[in-house]
Amino acid sequence: MAQHDGRKAGPQGPEPTPLWRNRDYNIWWSGVAVSRLGTSVSTLAFPLLVLASTGSAAAAGGVGTCGSVGLVAGLLPAGVAADRYPRRALLIGSSLVQLAAMGVVFWIVAAGRLWLPLIAAVALVQGLASAAFAGAAAPLVKRIVPASQVRTAFARVEARDYGAQLAGAPLGGALFSWARWAPFLVDALSFGAVALACLFLRTPLGPDAADRPAGRPALRRDLGAGLAFIRGSAFLRYALVWMALMNLFFTGIGFMFIVTLRHHGASPSQIGAAESIATACGLGGALAAGWVVRRLSGYRIILIVSWMVAAGVGGIVVLASRPWLAALCLGASILFVTPLNVVFASGMVAMVPDAMTARVMTSANMASQSCGWLAPVVCGALADGLGVQVPLIAIAVGLALLAVANHVVPVVRQLGEVPESGGESESRTDPDEQTIV
Repeated sequence: MAQHDGRKAGPQGPEPTPLWRNRDYNIWWSGVAVSRLGTSVSTLAFPLLVLASTGSAAAAGGVGTCGSVGLVAGLLPAGVAADRYPRRALLIGSSLVQLAAMGVVFWIVAAGRLWLPLIAAVALVQGLASAAFAGAAAPLVKRIVPASQVRTAFARVEARDYGAQLAGAPLGGALFSWARWAPFLVDALSFGAVALACLFLRTPLGPDAADRPAGRPALRRDLGAGLAFIRGSAFLRYALVWMALMNLFFTGIGFMFIVTLRHHGASPSQIGAAESIATACGLGGALAAGWVVRRLSGYRIILIVSWMVAAGVGGIVVLASRPWLAALCLGASILFVTPLNVVFASGMVAMVPDAMTARVMTSANMASQSCGWLAPVVCGALADGLGVQVPLIAIAVGLALLAVANHVVPVVRQLGEVPESGGESESRTDPDEQTIV
């Protein structure tokens, strides 16, 4: 594997170059930061646009579901493509497709020709392109960052994403209030920025010729290789089921937070500001992630996260008519999500060989998001039929059950500290053979 080692000679041997001096990491980090900012802007604007046009939470949820379906459906093929074909081309191509998709939304909104089926179709294309980008991006950090810095790199990625959300939510609300087309133009331009960042990376992104089998495996076998690796770990099997349900509820929380605040009379700008308060809490957790994962076991982190999320959503149910207090409840629920993400993501990257990183990571991503597409449409239908509080109550109850499961399922205790150098795991998979436990 042609991996950028980012090292310099020192008196006691090679030392890793600090991340802030790692050219490719900083270009990648910055390009994706711009893209995440644009996505945060349009994520707030999409449901507001549909709600303003139709007045239906179910319609807004249907558009969100189309995007989620595209993402989940595209992840497995995207992982196979990223382990077979040049990843740089996939990254740039998928970014340009997303630029074009957002350009279409900008054009129809600016022209006053909003047609809900077209918006839903664009959301589906956007989800598929996002999956292609995620597949090609999965092995990237491992290639441009030394193994000893992978956990730190992931923590900074989490901080970047929360920072983009922190700025994007109020910006999206303000832009939507000024002109409904503006958030979508900003998002379209942001995809151009990440495409340029991918173009200027110097590190070979692979896949390397040496990692490719002499005879290319059948597509069906390649599609199942990532899932086969995951099946070799009892903890990963439980974790992905747990995370799939957690993502279902989190997607519902994000959607219902906007719908509920709007139902109680909050303006788009107020909703954006409220989301920024919540995101600021998440950013604080992201900045503290390195400190947290060094001092708490993964088991303790998962217990804290699950109960804080359940309690936070319960607070939103009670305080939904007060956007600032509801925002603090949402912030409390996501405060410690980042340390859990860091432990899980760095452990996955460390244990997976580069030749199949994209397949394993996209398989895990697909599994964890397999239920998320249901949340917007189900929550929207419940909100229209039974009231906006019913979906939130159902989510809070579901989260409490997930928290209880972490106490009673023994395999959760296997989530301990992951060595910085990674490389060892309770299960390994030969991509061309069966799973070895």
